[in-house]
Amino acid sequence: MKIRHRLAFVFTLTVAGVLLLLSVVIYTVSREFHRRDFYVRLEDRVELTEKFFLELPTMPPEVAQQLRSDFLHKLPEEREWLLESLEQLPEELEPVRTKLEAIRPGATSTFSLGSRQGAAKYFADAGRPHLIVVTAFDRFGMAKLTNLRQILLLSFPLALLLAGFVGWMATKRALTPLEKHIQQARRISASNLSARLVLPEQQDEIHDFAQIFNELLERLERAFTFQRTFISNASHEIRNPLTVIAGEAEIALSADRDVASYRRSLEVISEEADRLNQLVNNLLSLARTGGEGALPERQPVLMGDLLAGLKQHVAGTWPDQQVYWPVLSPQLARMTVSGSPLLLRSALCNLVDNACKYGSAYPVHVECTAGKGEILWTIRDRGIGIPSQELGLIFVPLFRASNARAYSGQGIGLPLVERIIHLHEGSIEVQSDPATGTVVRVRLKV
Repeated sequence: MKIRHRLAFVFTLTVAGVLLLLSVVIYTVSREFHRRDFYVRLEDRVELTEKFFLELPTMPPEVAQQLRSDFLHKLPEEREWLLESLEQLPEELEPVRTKLEAIRPGATSTFSLGSRQGAAKYFADAGRPHLIVVTAFDRFGMAKLTNLRQILLLSFPLALLLAGFVGWMATKRALTPLEKHIQQARRISASNLSARLVLPEQQDEIHDFAQIFNELLERLERAFTFQRTFISNASHEIRNPLTVIAGEAEIALSADRDVASYRRSLEVISEEADRLNQLVNNLLSLARTGGEGALPERQPVLMGDLLAGLKQHVAGTWPDQQVYWPVLSPQLARMTVSGSPLLLRSALCNLVDNACKYGSAYPVHVECTAGKGEILWTIRDRGIGIPSQELGLIFVPLFRASNARAYSGQGIGLPLVERIIHLHEGSIEVQSDPATGTVVRVRLKV
């Protein structure tokens, strides 16, 4: 059963329950009101009966005439009894004998006698005790209750039909955007992951669902794009050293050569094997950080420890490079970011390596400052820079700028750095010009 039908069915059942309960309450209250109202009228008839039969001889003629005129307006099927004792109780009143016996002098009692209602009062005027009993049938009240019951029984199914129709139309209107989104989602496949659901204008749950679905599609598109780019570029880059290794081995085995020739071939093979090993390791690191997953384990990373590790790496890798390091205040050195110390150190080391490699003739400046809720690392060099038309491609895996081809590398460093900073919920900004060098800013949340 579809959600629309299920909601309409539940809505109709709820309305049916409410209408049924309301009808029962209305009928019960109306019946009780008519019953009490008729009892009041019966009590008035008891008083009038006592006055008419017992006080008539002592009344002036005009009063007696007025009472007689009032008394003529009897209730439907009214019957009256004047009893001096219960021994005179007629057989018709035997079912209520117990109730009549319990009446105290001056008190009034009401009762039901089959379909009739009755009222009785015990009088003890001037030493003449007597019991007045009046019974009647509430024909007018019963007719109104019957009419009310018919109205309720007739309006109940009509109200259900109306409620069902309104519920079906309301759920159809509410779920129409969802059905449109379902049709749009069915047209999205691996070949057009760039398509997105159209967000409705109304800010409701369907809008939130469509927005979350679009965010999911965006993550999937990035993952698919990364996978395609990674496979395409990785296969191309791995094929180059393998071709060199295979060629050198084939040349070495094609004929007998001197030891020096074999040594040169082995050196070429060794260099290409090292290059291939480094390339594979970098590709694996890039693959591990290229998805949408979170860091496997987070821990506080001290800025002082991060700077010390960075200095140690540069001293071992670039011993002749002049690097100006920041002097951290005790407070900044104790500041931490949540993440992986190994990945953060790898990212910053990669940036400093690039600055040293592409600007070795000039000093490199490393800065670390604390801002509002963030820590800013800045690496400046006066190297070859990056052409402006290629600056937007530097985070594409295996891409290398046109002016960097003379330097060794695989074009994996900056994409790896970008992935690591993304995993740490930070940001990276690169400003570069071939004339002035490159400035890289990395912002990390505290």
